Amino acid sequence: MKYKFFSDLAAASLLFCIFCIVSCKKEAEPASEPLSISIDKSSVRANNFDEVTITVKEYDTDVTSSSTIFIDGPSQPPFVIINGDVHITSKFYTVVPGTYTIKATKDGRETKTVTVTATDPGASPFSQKILVEDYTATWCGYSPRVGVALKNYSATNPRCIMVGVHGPLGTSDPYIYQGVTPLINSFNIQIYPTAIVNRDFEWDEYNSSLGYELTKRAPLGIALETTINGVTINVKAKVKFDGSSNFPLKIIILLVEDGLIFPQRNFYAPEYGADPISNYVHTNTLRAAATDIFGDDIPVASQRAGSTWEKNVSINATGYKMSNCKIVAAVVYAPNTFGRSGSLNAQSVNAGQNKNFD
Repeated sequence: MKYKFFSDLAAASLLFCIFCIVSCKKEAEPASEPLSISIDKSSVRANNFDEVTITVKEYDTDVTSSSTIFIDGPSQPPFVIINGDVHITSKFYTVVPGTYTIKATKDGRETKTVTVTATDPGASPFSQKILVEDYTATWCGYSPRVGVALKNYSATNPRCIMVGVHGPLGTSDPYIYQGVTPLINSFNIQIYPTAIVNRDFEWDEYNSSLGYELTKRAPLGIALETTINGVTINVKAKVKFDGSSNFPLKIIILLVEDGLIFPQRNFYAPEYGADPISNYVHTNTLRAAATDIFGDDIPVASQRAGSTWEKNVSINATGYKMSNCKIVAAVVYAPNTFGRSGSLNAQSVNAGQNKNFD
């Protein structure tokens, strides 16, 4: 009897151990799917600025960068290929309202789909302005062609903000911007004149290209408050956001001097005038940058719909005619931002005056 009791006890103990082992084994198995996809929000405004972050995981390991993401919806959003075509990205944004489905594949495996709704953002509270930087030179006889065209266009389209960037270093132009070389290298300026629109692309010299940029919906607005103290211009730049984004943004604040008169070579004479044009007026000539020439960082945490971010700078205007000085500001995507480049909006004001959000 005693032997049987201990036998039964041993058997029961063995069964209990087996149960524990099986139970522990089951709990140790990953609860997640082998390949899964997630999004940080299920709704986004179709303003080409708000974005959804997509994450693909293999169990608990982030494999987004090595996965292929498919997005299907009513239209092709910028930089995201849809309807069966493939593109690797971890951000979704669009200008077309509707419902989009997203899935991912990796090594022959496929995730379930997730759904994002893009809602109509309505009209922007801010007007869209464009920044056109004309790489020009007084010694270049071809420069009047672009310079005159931009001056004529801006005269009837004041939302086109033109800046003359003179160079390169080592030439005879009296208005050379001393920090021009990094700009020339960054935008691959090989011939003069070359105009860069919104720090994004070379102008093809068709007015329709500028007009198209002006039709885009502005995701943010810029206000400028300026005061003059002797030869110093104090600037408060305010950026107000109509959308939210985690893309890295920068603000550029420039000092330009308008109305400079200096002889301009003109290979098209008698068109535009003689050669040289003795009384040629050089418009909004770049004199100084109050920020890094490629912009200072805007904190990502401040880039939220309805919020306003401010930056204060001072610019030394010694040697320049203060009544001709202007402040030009632009908000741009940081260099090397995947799928994003250029200016989101710009603003200009005469030194000593203010310009509210408009």
